[in-house]
Order: sequence, then structure tokens, then C-alpha cells
Amino acid sequence: MAENINTALDDFRLEIDILIALGGRQLTVRDNNGECPVVAALEEERLPVLLRRVESVGGYANVFTKGRGSSIRHFVVMDATGALDVRGAETMLDAEQPSPESTVGMFVDYLSRQKAGVLLPARLRSDGSMRVSLPTRQVELIEADA
Repeated sequence: MAENINTALDDFRLEIDILIALGGRQLTVRDNNGECPVVAALEEERLPVLLRRVESVGGYANVFTKGRGSSIRHFVVMDATGALDVRGAETMLDAEQPSPESTVGMFVDYLSRQKAGVLLPARLRSDGSMRVSLPTRQVELIEADA
């Protein structure tokens, strides 16, 4: 099973590279060095796996997800202190925090219903509490499907 996910993820990363190269998606988030980190995830993967990938590129990311069909969803993750307007964002720091068992697809479905994005804890623990090694992140969905 893990081999199938790794193969599918590698195929999806190649698909994203082609999509970006052909101008099919704009990368809107830049890190402190001016680079545009890209993170890929399959929607059946667990949310903490995605959060670790975002953390590994410094916490700023242009995230692309893919479900079982051909639909690609794109959202951005950035440090909430650098975000333009976090006042309307849904705070997921307490009871509303996603479970570590949540899938990426479940999270993106939830995110699609939040007009101003969400504030997400830096990392989820298995007991549901949050680890504050990194600042809170703002996550916003980009309206476009490929």
C-alpha cells in the first residue's frame, strides 16, 4: 500500500511540475528567501503527513492535492504574522482543531467552506494537543481546479 501511495505521489509531483511549467498555476506564496516552495499531497494521506511536509520547507508553501479522480486543488500556507488579513479566518487552535486521523481531503473540504481561510496549529499531536514550535499558519484555498 505504501508503495502505491509513493508511486502515485511521485506521478502527481511530475503532473504539478508540468502544470506549473505550462503556466497552469501561479505560485502565490514566497518564503523569506523569495522562493516559492511547492508541496504535494494525495487526499487519502493523513493531515499530519502534509503538515510535516510544509514544516520541512520552512512553513510557507503552495500546496497541491489530488483525490482519486483527476481534480487538483491548490491552497497556500503562510505564517499568520505575515498574512494580509487573519481577522476573518477560522481559528482551529482549540476544540475545532482537526484530528491527527483526518485526511488531507477532509481538511481541504473543510477549508473550501471557510471564505477567509483558517488558522492552523503548527503541528498536531496524536492526543489532539498542539505543538508550538512554529508560528500559527494561515491556510487559504485558491479557487481553481485543473
